[in-house]
Amino acid sequence: MSSTLAAEQSETVKGEQSVAVNPAIIKLGTGFDYSSGDYGFTQSTEVFSVPVNLSVDKDRWAFKATLPYITIKGPATVVAGSGGAAGGGAPPRPTSHTESGAGDVMLSATYHARPVPGELNIDLTGRVKFGTANEDKGLGTGLTDYYAQIDLYQNFGVITPFGNVGYRMLGSNTAFPLKDGFYASAGAAFRLSPKTVAGAAYDWRSRIIDRAENGTDAIAFISTNPNDRWNLLAYVLKGFNDASPDYGVGGAATYKF
Repeated sequence: MSSTLAAEQSETVKGEQSVAVNPAIIKLGTGFDYSSGDYGFTQSTEVFSVPVNLSVDKDRWAFKATLPYITIKGPATVVAGSGGAAGGGAPPRPTSHTESGAGDVMLSATYHARPVPGELNIDLTGRVKFGTANEDKGLGTGLTDYYAQIDLYQNFGVITPFGNVGYRMLGSNTAFPLKDGFYASAGAAFRLSPKTVAGAAYDWRSRIIDRAENGTDAIAFISTNPNDRWNLLAYVLKGFNDASPDYGVGGAATYKF
C-alpha cells in the first residue's frame, strides 16, 4: 500500500487545481515498492512489488485498477490491510523461501464530492482488493477485502495539509482471522516549484489480528512533472513497530495520454 498512499498524497496538490475535466484522462503507470521487516518473527521478510496501474479520470470521478507482481522472501504473509506483510501472531507463510507471482487485483473509484480551489476539498473513495494472489506461496490471503475512505485537503499557498480516515473490511477465515477496523493518515504537501511537490505523512492502522499492535509508520515523498505527459514519484517509509515494515522505498512513473 505504500505506493498507493504516496501517489494519493502527491495528487492532493494537483487535484485541487481543477474543478472538473470534461474529456476523460487516461493514465498508465508502473514502478516498484520494496519493504523489509521482521513483523514479530525471528527472520525478516522482504517484499518487492512491481505494480501496473491504469486510471481513468472523468469530471468528478476517478477510477483505478492495479495489478502487482510480487516477490517475497521470509515467514510473513502479504496482507493489504497491514501496509505490507502480517506478523505479531498471524500465521506464517507455508515457506520462508523466495516466491514470486501475480499479486491481488485492486479496483477503486473516487468521487470528488467538493472540488473547490482554495477551499476545503472532499474526496470519497471505495476500494476492493480481490484475493487473486496465490495464498499457498504467501503472496496474499486469497480473500477479498473492502475499503471506504474520505480524504480532506486544502491549499494554503504552497502548502496543502491533508488527511484521510477509512474503514477496512478484511476477508477472514480460520487460517487468517483478520479484523475489520479503521485507518487514518495526516500530513502536508509542499509545492517546491510549478512542477515539483514534496511531502510527508504519518499513517495509522488498527490491528488486523488479535494481540497484534496497531500499525504506525511515516512516509516522505517527492513528485515531479518533467513535462505535460509524465509524472515521476519517489518515496521512503519508516515503520515503528512489528505491525509495519522496518523500512521501505519505492518509485513510480506515470504517463498521461
